[in-house]
Amino acid sequence: MRPHGPAFKALRKAQGLSLRTLQDATGLDRRYLSRLERAEVDAIEAERADALAGALGVPTEAIAEGDPAVTAEAIEAPPIKVGDDELKRYTPEEVAARGWLPWSARKIKELAYAREIYAHRDGGRITLTREDVRLTSRLGAIEPFEGPSA
Repeated sequence: MRPHGPAFKALRKAQGLSLRTLQDATGLDRRYLSRLERAEVDAIEAERADALAGALGVPTEAIAEGDPAVTAEAIEAPPIKVGDDELKRYTPEEVAARGWLPWSARKIKELAYAREIYAHRDGGRITLTREDVRLTSRLGAIEPFEGPSA
């Protein structure tokens, strides 16, 4: 069977699995799995394909070429509207320059690495979305006290 590398990679990423985790689950070397994702492997044995599909929780056909419904669904993402900055990621420097949080860029990085604020670690680089800034702002907010009614 011929593997469909991009579909395999999309399924793995969608489930938040690393190649190392998949290696542990299937017994296949992560270098081999990486070559599969890059479509450098022409054919895959049935038992290996079954092991991969089982670890990903999908039918074997989902990672094989020739099933356009599954692979198209796994690869295609809905288009992002131009100007939709809710999904845009900002660096700590941009957040500090805009005054969205009351700290310097260095302090934002420190808090993010300590996981004390909402942020993303994109390959070791700290980024924040507007939703992260809103959630972080709520962390320090003081709710008005509603005392007992008289």
